Amino acid sequence: MLLQCRIPLADFELDLDASFQARVTSLFGPSGAGKTTILDAIAGLRSIASGEIEIDGKTLFSTRRGINLSPQARSVGYVPQEGALFPHLSVRRNILFGAHRARHYEKTLAFTMDHVIGVLEIESLLERPVTKLSGGEAQRVALARAILSHPRLLLLDEPLAALDIGLRERILPYLGRVRDEFTIPIIYVTHNMSEVLSLADWVLMIRQGRLIAQGQPQDVFGSANAIAQMENDAIDNVLTVEVTSSDRVGGRTSVRTKTGLNLFVPYLDDSVRKPLQVRLSADEILIGTHKPEGISAANVFPGTIRKIESIRGQAVLTVDAGDTFYVRLTFSAVANLGLKEGVVVFLIIKARSFRLL
Repeated sequence: MLLQCRIPLADFELDLDASFQARVTSLFGPSGAGKTTILDAIAGLRSIASGEIEIDGKTLFSTRRGINLSPQARSVGYVPQEGALFPHLSVRRNILFGAHRARHYEKTLAFTMDHVIGVLEIESLLERPVTKLSGGEAQRVALARAILSHPRLLLLDEPLAALDIGLRERILPYLGRVRDEFTIPIIYVTHNMSEVLSLADWVLMIRQGRLIAQGQPQDVFGSANAIAQMENDAIDNVLTVEVTSSDRVGGRTSVRTKTGLNLFVPYLDDSVRKPLQVRLSADEILIGTHKPEGISAANVFPGTIRKIESIRGQAVLTVDAGDTFYVRLTFSAVANLGLKEGVVVFLIIKARSFRLL
């Protein structure tokens, strides 16, 4: 995708020049950075002073060539934060509205309404008024409507922002299913690090209308510059793991990361063998300068401190243990332990500190 646009805004001028090709590309940055404006420009809902927007070889906008397709002609599916469902229509009729608006697409790539409903698990909601839906249900219905319009591109504007933490963690897997089941590239707006690490193949970091970094999420988030863009204090580690064994009586499961690191997490059924993602807060990791003995924490393993950076008055350590871990400590703890870049430490993590994504 080619994305070049210059848009004067009230407080700054958005000036973006990026080219990327990924299944899921995240626009990441704080509120007011211009992320939603970029989505509106792609969808044809925002005037652009100059630029070029191209999707899969189709030009949507070009000042040089005098092209500015209408929103209806762009074949873009857009799910805003609030879902924007029609309150006077049932769930079924909201979804069918998307299907009826489908433009030209390859029949071999078409997917049925039953398929979409099955992936998003909303069959039981079809006859319900949308006014009776929970926040998570409404987002899944809005996704179904957008997907069934068979768009060339799917735009998701912070679809989990209005949900509480527990509901976000239940809805996030559905977004992963959409990514994996349908051949639709996605641009995903968020300021949540976990969502980017869980879903995106590529990330564009936006600040004050400017692209300040781009690349694979693990690479882009390897610096304090990225973490400083987040609006809240949440710093998460997201790991892809496979189950190796489960102990129902002991209440924990052994998993292995892609690099071969063995970890204990809360109990999962032994039949679960496919790759999973687990989340671990940077605040849930303890640091030791020597290997501890006689402690209850199930996970103790060595790592090397690669960076110590200051974020909002606290120290954020990047520790290489085969996999990269972010650890947040007070600077007094760093000083008392004599922590420096290059020092080998032990990471200490309780099994229950991991959350399944």
